[in-house]
Amino acid sequence: MIKEEAGTGDIIPGLIVRHTNRRLGKLDLCEACERLISGSISFSEFVDQVGDRYTELLDFMMEHDLHPGRPEEVIFCIDCHADLGVRGTLRSQLACLYGQGGRFDLSDAG
Repeated sequence: MIKEEAGTGDIIPGLIVRHTNRRLGKLDLCEACERLISGSISFSEFVDQVGDRYTELLDFMMEHDLHPGRPEEVIFCIDCHADLGVRGTLRSQLACLYGQGGRFDLSDAG
């Protein structure tokens, strides 16, 4: 009986596949914000790049299934669903995200 060895492209039963993050290199803050807004990187990839300075906003957006490329929806959801004490923080983080991402200023929105 001839035993075949598994090639590099073969699926081996019982092998645990490990998912790794894409290697983006080190993005500056503006580039990371722009990529998040455009949807080309995930929230977790964004946090890997810039740290946790937008944690409250990203948590809120995930909780309410919001996309950073639709800021009017994010603002509306903040106004409808966020506690009064948190709204200022969320709006501030959103304004910083868009300011760093080279998008319009959200200070007059809502």
